[in-house]
Amino acid sequence: MNKARIIKSVFGGQGKNFHRVMTKARDLLSKIFGYQLVELEGSKYMLINEIRNTLPHVSPVGTKGSQQVLLFLVLTHIFMSEEFCTEESLWKFLENLGINCTEGQNHSYFGNVRHMVTEVFVAQKYIDKTVVEQNDAPKIEYKWGVRAEHEFSRRTALEFVSQIYNGRAINSWPLQYKALIAREKTNKFN
Repeated sequence: MNKARIIKSVFGGQGKNFHRVMTKARDLLSKIFGYQLVELEGSKYMLINEIRNTLPHVSPVGTKGSQQVLLFLVLTHIFMSEEFCTEESLWKFLENLGINCTEGQNHSYFGNVRHMVTEVFVAQKYIDKTVVEQNDAPKIEYKWGVRAEHEFSRRTALEFVSQIYNGRAINSWPLQYKALIAREKTNKFN
């Protein structure tokens, strides 16, 4: 929900107490319900669960489960690619896993992968999509979005990769491990 809509719906169009009320709402949401109210660009707001869950965040059940698995794979690839990746790199990674990324084509488990990545995950703020001009040819790059920063764990992603590589120690990927430790020192979510 955005600021203008909150002012209209909650304050009847009078926004003079907006910041005081939002500060109190942030405090109550955190203390009572365990949610962090995060302000996004464009004066939009989103709730993030602050309560640590010992169960894995991704629980692949039904359509939502397949989307979560795809999102986890994409975020893990981005993290392992030193925090950003090109669109070309992402499609190649998914194709190597046997996941069809052809425009307009559906994968039997994940559905329309291109649409999910380029539209849905971007709109949900899990992924940031940036167009970078390079030699007069635009290239698309992806990095973790604000929602992924709060809801997903780099440690979980690195532990997943470790399992794929037969239990290889997570510190054997020095760049990713260093980034992970730095994030954990400054951020209680990752």
